[in-house]
Amino acid sequence: MAIPLLSVLISWGHMANSFQFKGRNINDESTLQKPLRVMSYNTRMFDYYNHSGIDGAPDEVFKFILQQNPDVVCFQEYFTSLKKSEYTPTQIIARFRQYGYRHIEYLKPRTGNTGYGLATFSKYPITNTGAIRFEKSNNQAIYSDIDVNGTKVRVFNNHLESIGFKDGDLSVLDTLDFRMNEYQRRGLRNISQKLTRAFAMRSNQAEALARHITNSPYPVIVCGDFNDTPVSYVYRTMRGSMKDAFREAGVGFGGTYNGRLPSFRIDYIFYSPQFQAYNFKRFPIKYSDHFPIMVTIDLKN
Repeated sequence: MAIPLLSVLISWGHMANSFQFKGRNINDESTLQKPLRVMSYNTRMFDYYNHSGIDGAPDEVFKFILQQNPDVVCFQEYFTSLKKSEYTPTQIIARFRQYGYRHIEYLKPRTGNTGYGLATFSKYPITNTGAIRFEKSNNQAIYSDIDVNGTKVRVFNNHLESIGFKDGDLSVLDTLDFRMNEYQRRGLRNISQKLTRAFAMRSNQAEALARHITNSPYPVIVCGDFNDTPVSYVYRTMRGSMKDAFREAGVGFGGTYNGRLPSFRIDYIFYSPQFQAYNFKRFPIKYSDHFPIMVTIDLKN
């Protein structure tokens, strides 16, 4: 009993990053002075390749978001294509027509301004936008200045470097035992190289983003898929002096990854400390390899 108890005591300060017994909740959000409902969702290209195995997944994703009715939606792995009617830019924008303001940044625009990237949809006016490109990477970040009834906030939408595990890497992990063969040794070396590369790149990306966040002319809301856990250097660097919406207003287990590995918490919403968060939610829907998260932030100082 002593060993696990000692482990719990040593890691107690980090446990709140992954599990919350009680968060800040409010039954009637209309009593807040200036509420803003923010959702962050890595959609895995709206399940273009049907990784989920669920029929009609794109349509179900659209319906789900509209039912939750956030004021701002930050999409990672936003994707449009002319090859399938439900993925055309016109069709997706039409489905989200109540969001009159959009900021879409493709990494490499293709025919008809389609492609893969990030998007922030808002019910409130977007007055300024920018993109933060990462060197030698298929990931990026964007920011959108949003005017919420006279209060301007800068919303950062981020997708940091992923490890890039393939099915073969996960198969190696599934077969590990104490009698490793050459196939497993090679697999572990490959996994180690991918982890080292991703850790280094995410660290550089987080440092660059932290400077942008610090230099923001407005209070900030930071959303996205960080591809790293709450005990990481990336988490601490990105969060800085901001508040973590899950720690402030979440309840239960915070894991957001939906894949073959354990459900780590790698998706976050941070916000400037003068604001207050309520009703953080994690939605365990399986249309993507990430679960969407949402919180209501009162922008009243």
